[in-house]
Amino acid sequence: MNPKKFFAELKRRHVYKVAIAYAVVAWLLIQVATQVFPFFEVPNWAVQLVVLLLVMGFPIALILAWAFEVTPTIGKNLGFSLQKSVLA
Repeated sequence: MNPKKFFAELKRRHVYKVAIAYAVVAWLLIQVATQVFPFFEVPNWAVQLVVLLLVMGFPIALILAWAFEVTPTIGKNLGFSLQKSVLA
């Protein structure tokens, strides 16, 4: 496969946007966990679990972004439109 076509396809399917959004939200959740968990005396392994789950979820989010072309009209792949169902 041609690398230029591959990266163009990633851009067309919004995989880059999903990766950046996931990274920002994951960073925010890790920051909240590291600051709030000790206050509530949550064990240290819980913070490690949060980080591990977020790291494991990253490739899953990218695969889903590739497979379903995550957009406001994601439902066209699933048989419905999120725009119509939310606004209706």
